[in-house]
Amino acid sequence: MKVLKVTCVIVLVISSINISAQQFQNPASVEFGSFDVTPTVDFGLRYDDNVIRSNVNKINSWSQIVSPQIVMLDSFGASQVRVGYRLRNERFFSSSEDNYTDHFFNAAVDFELNSRNRFDVGIDFTDGHEDRGTGFSIGNAEPLSRPDSFKHSEFDMLYSYGAFNADGRLDINFNITNRDYDIDTPEYRARDRSFTNVGGTFFYRIGAVTDATFDIIYRDVNYKFDLNAMSLLDSEEISYLVGLEWEATARTSGFAKIGYQEKNFDSPLREDFEGIDWAAGILWEPVTYSTFNFTASNDTDETNGEGNFIRGRDYALEWRHVWLADKLRSSTSYTWGTDRYEGQISDVGIREDDLVRFRASLYYQFRRYMNIEVGYIYDERDSNRTAIEYDRNQFIISALFTL
Repeated sequence: MKVLKVTCVIVLVISSINISAQQFQNPASVEFGSFDVTPTVDFGLRYDDNVIRSNVNKINSWSQIVSPQIVMLDSFGASQVRVGYRLRNERFFSSSEDNYTDHFFNAAVDFELNSRNRFDVGIDFTDGHEDRGTGFSIGNAEPLSRPDSFKHSEFDMLYSYGAFNADGRLDINFNITNRDYDIDTPEYRARDRSFTNVGGTFFYRIGAVTDATFDIIYRDVNYKFDLNAMSLLDSEEISYLVGLEWEATARTSGFAKIGYQEKNFDSPLREDFEGIDWAAGILWEPVTYSTFNFTASNDTDETNGEGNFIRGRDYALEWRHVWLADKLRSSTSYTWGTDRYEGQISDVGIREDDLVRFRASLYYQFRRYMNIEVGYIYDERDSNRTAIEYDRNQFIISALFTL
């Protein structure tokens, strides 16, 4: 759902770069001017029994992962400035074609003018990659001699008006996202695109712990190179949603939104879309040391080579638990969903993929500055295109260090 993707960009960006620091109960920091600086470094080994996600030519390999990062935080009053950088390097012992080095940078300012006026501004830059066998190379990884690298940049601004305890509040969001792939052939250049998003959410208090929400989100999608000038993928989307956000108790909160979405293509050769858009989620903390989180959504996304766009339905369930005095913790998640490639012209009909992913991790904090993770991941794709079906197992062990 675009409302979630647009209005929560800064939260997602910061949480993605700050994930290592959050694995520690008390990460240490050093002062640098007015900033508190928290460095971490992750050393890991991973075994993957199907590196390129193939059901025919499977490649299995151990790999070595090194991922240092630094997060800088400065607070002034109720406002904050955050700056972060993370590097992730992975080297495969038996498949050097899949080696990569990614860079992630972000900066954000949460500025509170007064109790009724707040600004959140963030920028994000990624020099990253898509693994062989994902994205545009699904089911066709072998022709690539290296991962499919790209540059991704994003600017996000959120203005909030109204006190948190007021009967009415308004959030207005503006977001620009740009993605450019490095491979320069026409087929790969045709994925380069930019998004401009403008949205608003009005919150109206209908109970002590419940708000009604009303969303309007507009998105303009522009592709930078077209293989066929008569069949452009450029489009405009607009969504209207109503919903509820609540905190029934201190241990239970949730949201539910449903509405109507349109996607109109510039090309008359591509069929426009209109349909239902929805999302829901609930967070339940039955005891202080155990948390369950369930989310579900029905959304549209840009195509990765087939059809006009992807219509996806996704579900996720996660359980986090503390077992031993904040030393031993676990995280278990199960996600499943369906991707339907609308507008696909093919003798075998519209492509439809069923996706499943299970992950279980155990964390033990040996020292305040050292955390060990042991994890297992299983994922699979079932499809009416048998050539792209696969199953995959991964085993991970890593050591995370901070000051």
